[in-house]
Amino acid sequence: MKWIKRLAYFFGSLYALVCVVLYFQQERIIFNPTVLEDSFQFWEGEEVYVPVEEDIDLHALWLKQPSTRGVVLYWHGNRGSNRRCLRQAENLAGLGYDVFMPDYRGYGKSDGHISSEKQLFADAQTVYDWLKQHYREDQIVVLGYSLGSGVATYLGTTNHPQHLCLVAPYRSMVEMKNLILPVVPSFLVKYPLRNDQRLGNVKVPVTLFHGTQDELIPFEHSLFLQKLLPQTAQLISLDGKGHRGAIFSSVLREELHYIIKNNI
Repeated sequence: MKWIKRLAYFFGSLYALVCVVLYFQQERIIFNPTVLEDSFQFWEGEEVYVPVEEDIDLHALWLKQPSTRGVVLYWHGNRGSNRRCLRQAENLAGLGYDVFMPDYRGYGKSDGHISSEKQLFADAQTVYDWLKQHYREDQIVVLGYSLGSGVATYLGTTNHPQHLCLVAPYRSMVEMKNLILPVVPSFLVKYPLRNDQRLGNVKVPVTLFHGTQDELIPFEHSLFLQKLLPQTAQLISLDGKGHRGAIFSSVLREELHYIIKNNI
């Protein structure tokens, strides 16, 4: 019987070690930034810096239209930087609205590093407030893709933009954890990003876009989220699109144009 106890102790210790490592390495697991030199020049858009804390600025690209009627505030996914995501922003541009794309802390030319969900949301609110100095709130469409859907949903609950668009959103990071490591306790998730708990409190029109062949965040996540707001949220299926293909979808562009054109 001693060998059974030793084996149980070994696997118990291994499990505890894995949990500890996962807890303290979450920033590396969730966020995958690319750092850019300050001298790097973008081929499109105006570069601006939004101060979010003393000595901490977020870098953003501002793609302006000649005669704009508003702005799409775009929160990109967890990989790369504005350099990698510029093509995504370009797919959202040219529809009569400017596009404003901030980088998170530690991404691209942004200062600092992400250390908590509270900080992530506070930075997003600061960016939103900065934009309100240039646009009326009813001229702001908040759009979040993948990781950015959690940031966008938060802004939708604390503000009153014209429209909230979520592309390939997740129910929560807790549910994403459960897909991969269900044996790890949920309380260890430092960035729960609970779209499933916040979206029901959004008071503005919501449109969800999700690829039916999404290999990272299952399409069922959007089905669940849409049911939280059956009267005010619509789900647009992107047939045959995977996770990355969703943000480049022509259907997304067309529907966003409809939203902007009709000011809904």
